[in-house]
Amino acid sequence: MNLRALQRRVQRLETGVKPRPSPFTLWLGSFDAWVEKEVLPGIESGALEADDMIVVVAALRAWEADGALRGC
Repeated sequence: MNLRALQRRVQRLETGVKPRPSPFTLWLGSFDAWVEKEVLPGIESGALEADDMIVVVAALRAWEADGALRGC
């Protein structure tokens, strides 16, 4: 195996190790931006139930933190 082929292989391996960003990061920049842009206004307008959204946001935040959303 020549040196260039080895460098390409190492680069592919290193690129594959990097975590993929979650959908929140890709679509809105961050999880917190989604909460501020969509969730809080929805709660304030009455379109979303505050008690339910606390549970939903907590679950999604945990999934994002442990990487479960990165495969989406």
